[in-house]
Amino acid sequence: MRVGASVGIYVSEKPRLTEMLLRADFALYEAKRSGRNEYCVFDAELDRALERKRSIERDLRGAIEAGALCSWFQPVVRLDTRAVVGFEALLRWQHPIHGVVAPLEIVSAAREAGALSLLTETVFLNCCSMIETLMTDGRQDLRVAMNVSPGELEAGNLDHIILDGLKVKARNIPAAMLEIEITEQAPIHCGAVSEKVGRLADAGVSIVLDDFGTGYSTLVSLKDSRIRKIKVDKDFVRDLAKSVEDQALVKAVISLGRTLEIEVMAEGVETDADRMILRSLGCAIAQGFLFSGALPPADALAFEPGRTECSIAAEAFFDPPALSRRGPSSGRAAERPDAGFRVR
Repeated sequence: MRVGASVGIYVSEKPRLTEMLLRADFALYEAKRSGRNEYCVFDAELDRALERKRSIERDLRGAIEAGALCSWFQPVVRLDTRAVVGFEALLRWQHPIHGVVAPLEIVSAAREAGALSLLTETVFLNCCSMIETLMTDGRQDLRVAMNVSPGELEAGNLDHIILDGLKVKARNIPAAMLEIEITEQAPIHCGAVSEKVGRLADAGVSIVLDDFGTGYSTLVSLKDSRIRKIKVDKDFVRDLAKSVEDQALVKAVISLGRTLEIEVMAEGVETDADRMILRSLGCAIAQGFLFSGALPPADALAFEPGRTECSIAAEAFFDPPALSRRGPSSGRAAERPDAGFRVR
């Protein structure tokens, strides 16, 4: 057995136990994000990061209740015609002090503040509003997707919230226009998660397996007849033109999808070369900066494929600042943990 250690250090001239433990713990997690087997000393930069974290957690619930959080929508397009076939909802929050808060920060803060279910319900209601507008415009053939983690499904009554919300008379939203993208933090075919996924699928909601090729994605997942679509993770799509191995993997996934009658889409498409390769491999739909980043609802509804320059610039504005690595080998950006909501 080989044993390693990550160490968080906090030094104070006037130590207070609770404060020391909190800040040393914060430094410890930064050391882990830096690659493990490192040490990190709590300094002024981490102090600012901790204060930001506290502030965001403190303000989040009030922001949700006040409607300060919103969803932007990233178009999903056909690779041959670039026609829009749907949208994915992605969180946005303009904090009055800290500015733009990244989706991963929002989700992390919601988890700490016990407001994750409230946050997910907010995204769902935003999706409902988008679908209502699409129906008014006569675009019932489009779908709107929201991200959900298996942990959220397992812990709460999200399935009832969604199904009850779709049946509201004032809304009367077709379940077929809603997609649930399940991120792979845990297997979806186990226990309570499987039961709730089944309830949503039976009602007509499309179940999408997100980030396929990472996490818990296995061939067992593809055997699940409730899965109607899989999204090939961007790590396999990025620089597809330069990697024969990635091309082979994507081709295999597309072939599996075709055999099992599961739709396959690619995310993270950024170059026309990647688009052309995906088309040649048989992939029909995709999303990515090549077409558009996430847009405010009105802009998403008016989006015309081919006019993408402004969306790329807008999306870059929402990249969260990376924390610097601390310890004996500083310099690289910290890794970001996965969460129920995706960063685009």
